[in-house]
Amino acid sequence: MEKKRFSVIIPAYNVQEYVEKAIKSVLEQDFKDYELIVVNDASTDNTVEIVKKYEDKYENVKLISHKENKASRRC
Repeated sequence: MEKKRFSVIIPAYNVQEYVEKAIKSVLEQDFKDYELIVVNDASTDNTVEIVKKYEDKYENVKLISHKENKASRRC
């Protein structure tokens, strides 16, 4: 497996309308030595299913999912 030079990170929470466009935008770039990480913050819509479709198709796409929404916790 080729070493990745950098990571593109997309935070996601209930963005089913936008996440596919964001992923496609990264995948259509000329660079290839990267990983695309989508961090799902416990979405309740179809965000995870959309990202999984790309994770299954592209080896450089990774999904990290939180079971609990981290933004709603108090610091």
